Amino acid sequence: MNTEKDVKKIKTDECVLVPATDIYETSENYSLTMEMPGVSKENLEITLENNELEISGKVNVEENSGKELKYSEYRLGNYYRKFKVGSDIDMDSVKAELDNGILTVTLNKSERVKPKKIEISVG
Repeated sequence: MNTEKDVKKIKTDECVLVPATDIYETSENYSLTMEMPGVSKENLEITLENNELEISGKVNVEENSGKELKYSEYRLGNYYRKFKVGSDIDMDSVKAELDNGILTVTLNKSERVKPKKIEISVG
């Protein structure tokens, strides 16, 4: 699984953030964990097509009416990340879960690439 450095602009006046991501691999699957604070399930889009996993999330930022921002270190924006995946993924069993701003995507490996234990017969 390779990460893409491309950043897709949703609109030129919007901030697009690349979410921090951890990628794990087992003999059964790949698992991605991403930070996406402020994104709801309804504003999250995940597609897997042509060996590319594309994840985007839109944050609805509330206006601070009547408040003037004097200093800021906290920033919310829209998220975008794209990954190249191999042909070893079972596209019918991809799962995604969003919990408290943490997105977990599980990509199961197809049966043909999973390790097989060979039974030994006694002759």
